[in-house]
Amino acid sequence: MKFHFRLDPLMRQRKVDRDTAQRIYSEAQNAVQLQMAAIKKLYAEIDEARIFAEKRQKTPSAGAAALVQADEFIEGQKVRIKAARERARELMMIAEEKHEILIQKMQDFKVLERLKEKKQIEFRKEKLKQYNEEIDDIVTMRANRRGGV
Repeated sequence: MKFHFRLDPLMRQRKVDRDTAQRIYSEAQNAVQLQMAAIKKLYAEIDEARIFAEKRQKTPSAGAAALVQADEFIEGQKVRIKAARERARELMMIAEEKHEILIQKMQDFKVLERLKEKKQIEFRKEKLKQYNEEIDDIVTMRANRRGGV
């Protein structure tokens, strides 16, 4: 007799759900990382604009228009950074929600996994008990045959 766990179809579905939740969470984490990289890029562009403005300021033929333009660019970048940070916060919240869903799916699968392990142990014990009973019956029949002849 072979072990058959009657909740195997449910367990397979829970595993698929867990794997799907893992993929969705990874995608959400990736979106957060991309947004953080975009923010770093915006800061790097501000640094470059400051360096440009500093170099222009040191030259005698520096045009005030170029300095004003660099300053306006920096102010515009600050606005973009603020918006990018807000978007990053939203993405982090979404990623956290996806993580909570993933944890729940993992727990659901783990419960069934533990139940299956318990049922397998019970099955093995029952099978061993049946095997021992069969051995006892065989020994008893042999003893009865020898004693009866």
